[in-house]
Amino acid sequence: MENKHIPVMIEEVKSYIPINKKLNIIDATFGGGGYSKIILENFKIGKLIAIDRDPLSNFFAKKLSAKYNNFKLINGCFGEIDNLIEKENLNNTSQFDLIIFDLGLSTNQLEDPKRGFSFLTNSPLNMGMGHNKKTVLDVINKYSEDQLSNIFYKFGEEKFSRKIAKKIINARKIKDIESTNELSNIIKQSYNKKSKIDPATRTFQALRIYINDELNELSKALEKSLNLLKVQGKIITVSFHSLEDRLVKDFFNHNSGKRWRSSRHYPELTDDGPITLKLITKKPIRPSDLETKINPRSRSAKLRIAEKISIN
Repeated sequence: MENKHIPVMIEEVKSYIPINKKLNIIDATFGGGGYSKIILENFKIGKLIAIDRDPLSNFFAKKLSAKYNNFKLINGCFGEIDNLIEKENLNNTSQFDLIIFDLGLSTNQLEDPKRGFSFLTNSPLNMGMGHNKKTVLDVINKYSEDQLSNIFYKFGEEKFSRKIAKKIINARKIKDIESTNELSNIIKQSYNKKSKIDPATRTFQALRIYINDELNELSKALEKSLNLLKVQGKIITVSFHSLEDRLVKDFFNHNSGKRWRSSRHYPELTDDGPITLKLITKKPIRPSDLETKINPRSRSAKLRIAEKISIN
């Protein structure tokens, strides 16, 4: 299987990785292994632990496992990052220098017609990243109009959420909605004017985030990462939509002592908590014009970095 995924802003990420010491690193979103491969090739690594919930990641990890005995992939959700590390008897490397989160989908997932992540190909309504309790097929054909509308609005910021939900309910009275093309066409009927992006974009995003519980998983992973990092260890995140970027931003701000602004998707914390992080990036770093030309999917990416400054 060809690995089509291109790691985003890899040169910028590399510039924040220390080169003068041996490092223990967690690549919390292994995907096609782009970050792990480049880090193993260019830095002094004691142990690099990769995590991914998608079984597809095992295929891309085989070459790295064969070449590097200091690399290991663990299958699981990064929301359980602490338990996954503990179960693998990795306590001796439980203080890490770097934890990387490359959020969003990989090109390998997007372009696999069996997965149903993209509305550009006709696929089954799935969108599961691995070990899912439900599929998009279940949600679209069984949830109420209010439930659907709330999902589209909360996780896709879709302003036509109620209209789309109503059209889905009417369509499935005739027959079940079974494919990405069917769903995409129903969504397009809800737009009465031209859109800058494909009308299906926000609804597909919302469904993917919902069935994979992405925001909750990210919230848990960020919180648990504080206990896994050494002092002066860094959290590096690359986000691709406003909901996950806002969640990361609020987490970094709160733990660095900045004025707390509550996020809809992150539990509110007290303002007098310990200051455990220092912001390395005051504003997110964006991909260069050259990178967006070479890899158009990088255009929405935002890189944020924070450093641990105290033991919590």
